[in-house]
Amino acid sequence: MQLSAAPSAPTGVPTTLLIVAILVAAGVGVAGTAVYFDLRPAGGSSPAGNQTVAVVDDLGRVVVAPLNASRVVVLAPSVMDVVYRLGLRDHVVGVGCTPEIPGGILNEYSPNQTSLWNLSASLCIVDEPSLDTERVAALDPDLVLASTITSTSDVQTLTGTYHLPVVLLAPSTLEGVVSDVELVAKLFPSTATKATALEAQLQLTLYNATTFDANLSTNNVSIPSVLLTYGYYTGTYYTYGPGTFGQSLIDLAGGSSISSGVPLQYFGMNASVVLADEPEVILYGTSTDSYLVANQTAANWTAQAPYWSQLNGTKIAIDVTLVTEADPTMVLALPALLHDLHPKLVPAPDVVR
Repeated sequence: MQLSAAPSAPTGVPTTLLIVAILVAAGVGVAGTAVYFDLRPAGGSSPAGNQTVAVVDDLGRVVVAPLNASRVVVLAPSVMDVVYRLGLRDHVVGVGCTPEIPGGILNEYSPNQTSLWNLSASLCIVDEPSLDTERVAALDPDLVLASTITSTSDVQTLTGTYHLPVVLLAPSTLEGVVSDVELVAKLFPSTATKATALEAQLQLTLYNATTFDANLSTNNVSIPSVLLTYGYYTGTYYTYGPGTFGQSLIDLAGGSSISSGVPLQYFGMNASVVLADEPEVILYGTSTDSYLVANQTAANWTAQAPYWSQLNGTKIAIDVTLVTEADPTMVLALPALLHDLHPKLVPAPDVVR
């Protein structure tokens, strides 16, 4: 996911920090239209004779799509994580990114992701300032998998003008990530074995975290107050409010978010308010890649983040993809967060990615 800095812009250039709130809000309009997207002839088959399946995506849209689509466009790193883990990389013919701006694919995918998932600039479909829907259609995909980073109008163009099935994956909790794996597995029955194994791994991780949290309450263990922030801009820390995967992440990690009572799901907290709240743990998103999160290395947080030196809580730098991309990797990183928040109770786990 690209991060942009000026709060006035829904997407930005690599010299700015993305306000995830605005991008996620761009998909809200889709949720209000519980439309049945029947993009194939009735009878359970496509023009080529392939079978189809009707699924309900994360925004309540019923979408009819071909089973085991051979050509797939993926428009979000969080979705690509699921696709890769289910062994579907060879089905991917395009991904959302913007090769024309500095960094290109690295504005949305970390160097580790591009290497692990075998992504290159040749796969890029321009998605900023808006998605190149003509390019998507020209790739002749059988299916488009997206998140709410893709705007409502672009989704409508893909479905209405080009008659492409678009399935949106946008979990609001970490439990929703498991549901997304199940959703993709319905679209690709060929992945049943891998999907079952991945779902079991994710469910076990969530179960262990939930059990740990229950034991904290039972034994009256202190719950640390936490600021989870994916970026700073002037006098503001950007974080997550109620009903978001960010809040779910902190809850499952055994923490109490200082932003749990803010009025918006994606919110900029004034730095003076953060200072007054005195969070015991500050989890902050960083990247070694200057394009993915411009100027927000751990060193620059120390030098430039507002009131940073006056925040006395334990400061823990986290790969920004682990706090902005609700996907299986985020879930599997939970043991590391449990250790960060409760180092005396939880041993340090193996590195996830």
